[in-house]
Amino acid sequence: MPKVSVIMNCLNGKRYLRKAIDSVFAQTFDDWEIIFWDNASTDESGEIARSYGDRLRYFRSERTYSLGKARNLAFAQARGDLIAILDVDDVWLPNKLEKQVELFNRNPQLCMVFSNFIFFNEDGDKSDMFKFSKPMRGRIFGGLLRNNFISTGAMVYKKSILESMDYIFDDGFTVAMDYDLSLRIAYYYEVDYVDEPLSKWRMHRESESSKKRLLIPQESLKMLEKLIKNLPGMEERFEEEIKDFKKKVNYQYAIAEWNNGNKKIAKNYLKPHLNNRKFLITFILMHILSLNQFENLKLKLKYLLR
Repeated sequence: MPKVSVIMNCLNGKRYLRKAIDSVFAQTFDDWEIIFWDNASTDESGEIARSYGDRLRYFRSERTYSLGKARNLAFAQARGDLIAILDVDDVWLPNKLEKQVELFNRNPQLCMVFSNFIFFNEDGDKSDMFKFSKPMRGRIFGGLLRNNFISTGAMVYKKSILESMDYIFDDGFTVAMDYDLSLRIAYYYEVDYVDEPLSKWRMHRESESSKKRLLIPQESLKMLEKLIKNLPGMEERFEEEIKDFKKKVNYQYAIAEWNNGNKKIAKNYLKPHLNNRKFLITFILMHILSLNQFENLKLKLKYLLR
C-alpha cells in the first residue's frame, strides 16, 4: 500500500489540471497514489486524468456534490497512512512530500504537518506566506483561531487521526470546511511545520460574487458556534482568541458589504473598532490602497482574513 494518498477533487478543471497532476508525478518521494474524484465534470477533465495510468485511481460521481462531500467520498478510497490534498488549480514543488513525510517519521505523535507556500497567478510568483514571520508549531489552536494561516494544499494529515473523528469535512460548509478541519485537529493534537515553500496557491483574478463574499463571515460564525459546542472547554480556555475571531468576522462583513457597494452597512460593522488602529490600518491596506508595492501585503492579508 502507498504511504501517501493524494486527494484531488475536480469539477471542470481542465485548464490547470495537467500542471497539478504533473507536480505530483514530479515528487522526489515516490510512494504515493492519487485518488482523483471527478465531481461529474462536463469538460475533458476525466480524459486528462485517466491518461496518467494506474497510479491515478479515477472515480466519478453520478451527480455533482458539494466539495466537502466529494472530498469525504474520495477519502473513503484512500489507502495511504498519510493524506495530502491538492486542488486542481494549485501545484506542488518537487520535494513537498519528501520533506513532510520526514517529519512524520521523526515524530509519530504528529497529526498534521504544513509548510510555507507561494502565492501565484498568471503573471508568476508573487510572494510566500511566511517570508517575514514564522508560524507556530506544536499546539497552535489559539493562533490558528485568530488567523487562518494554513493552506490546504500545504498540509499532510495522518489518516488514522482523520478516521477517528466524527466527521472529516463538514459538507454543510462551502468556504469554511478546510479551516474547520484544521481547527478541530489542532485543538487536540500537535502540528509541525516545514520552514520552506513546498506548494503554490493560485490567486484567481475573477471577481468574487457578492453572495460568496458574504458566505465567508456567515460560515465563520457558524463554524465558531459549532466549535464552541463540540470542543470541551474551548470557550473558557480561549476567551481572548474568540473575541479576536469575532472582530475578524466583523472585518469580513465590512469588506463584503463595502465591495458590494453597501458602504453605510460596512461602516456600521467598523464602528465598534474605530479605536482599534491595527484593525483600521488593515482595512485601509486591503481595500483603499492599490499601489503595486502593496500588492504582496494585500495578498497575505486577504488570505489571513478570509
